[in-house]
Amino acid sequence: MKRRKVMALAAATVLSIGVFPHFADAVSDREIQEKRDAINDIRSKQSAVQDKINNADQQIQQLQTQQKSLSAEIKKLDLAVEETSGKIRSLSADIQQTEQAVETLKREIAEVQARIEKRNEILKERVRSLQESGGVISYLEVLLGSQSFSDFIDRISAVTTIFEADKQIIREQQADKVLKEKKEKELTDKLSRLQADLKELEQLKQTLNEQINQKNQLMANLKQKEQEHYELKMELAEEQELLKKQEAAVKYQLQQLMEKKRAEEAAKRRAAASHTSSSGSGSIYSGGSSSSRSESNVPPVTSGAFMRPANGPVTSGFGYRSFGGGEFHAGIDIGKRGAVVPVVAAADGYVFRSYFSSSYGNVIFITHVINGQVYTTVYAHLEARLAGEGQAVRKGQVIGYMGNTGRSTGPHLHFELHRGQWNPAKSNAVNPLDYINF
Repeated sequence: MKRRKVMALAAATVLSIGVFPHFADAVSDREIQEKRDAINDIRSKQSAVQDKINNADQQIQQLQTQQKSLSAEIKKLDLAVEETSGKIRSLSADIQQTEQAVETLKREIAEVQARIEKRNEILKERVRSLQESGGVISYLEVLLGSQSFSDFIDRISAVTTIFEADKQIIREQQADKVLKEKKEKELTDKLSRLQADLKELEQLKQTLNEQINQKNQLMANLKQKEQEHYELKMELAEEQELLKKQEAAVKYQLQQLMEKKRAEEAAKRRAAASHTSSSGSGSIYSGGSSSSRSESNVPPVTSGAFMRPANGPVTSGFGYRSFGGGEFHAGIDIGKRGAVVPVVAAADGYVFRSYFSSSYGNVIFITHVINGQVYTTVYAHLEARLAGEGQAVRKGQVIGYMGNTGRSTGPHLHFELHRGQWNPAKSNAVNPLDYINF
């Protein structure tokens, strides 16, 4: 009996040693609070992103309203240009008619000028005649030389007729000169007015066209800004989706920690009550794929927090590149050296995003919690994805194959490591070479 008690005590002691060292690595309240803080932080970011999306929507609506107003203004200007063009066509026709009238007047003036010159010759002849005959004295001699009263009357009548003819010539000469000057002035003034009006209309049309060009340019700028806000909205929507997935991942991790903590507390209670049995806490993961280890070209699992995600040389490092405009390269590139190159999870984690991105191509995002620190790894340009969203993966588990999808210049794996959550600015990105021995 004594021996049996000793054996029981020894068994309980061994069992206690086997159980409680596990509790030394037990889930702490701090870890649970960190997860809750992480969820609150993600929700805060989601709220901020939603505010940006709402602001982008407001900007788009304002730009569309401005475009609508501007379109109405452009339509008015187009109508004004159309009306002005009609006036220019009408005025051009008037100018053409006036120019034709000027040509007709020139011919009439030429005729009047010919009559004037002819009368001038008659008047000159009359003056010469008067000078040669003594002028009025000769007419007096004509009158005094009459033979009878009747002859005198006849002579007076003849002289009067001559005087009247001369006076008529002078009147006609004067009238033709006045007519010539009047018509010249009328047509010249009309033509000047028409040409001035035409010039004013042409300047108005040019001004209207310049305003239309300016408003069309403004319209193009508004449409460009609208497109930029649409693209920003799409980027924000993608960021929002990533944040939702990250929140789900952290919630999952929090759930696992809570379950683990409850299992540990239950195990403690059972151990304290019986000292005879114990149940270990469940693993976060449902087991890895041991068959993947037999797959060729799979990198071996190494010690440390992270392992290399694929075999192959590092073809492009972390940091600013010396080519391509000196853009920042937020990860490293691993070159493809083989027909089929498997890509593995760099550490135990949870897949919170697995989809096709226009830039990353086939890409997988995995969140990890190592020693209380959240990390995110990104595996881009995959030929195929073998891990879906919501899946727990183990370190070294094959999650896809190296490829050339998305914005890629050749087959390779673009691998990113972020100390914290992933964000579009990639402000949490760190150099994988500082964490993994390549």
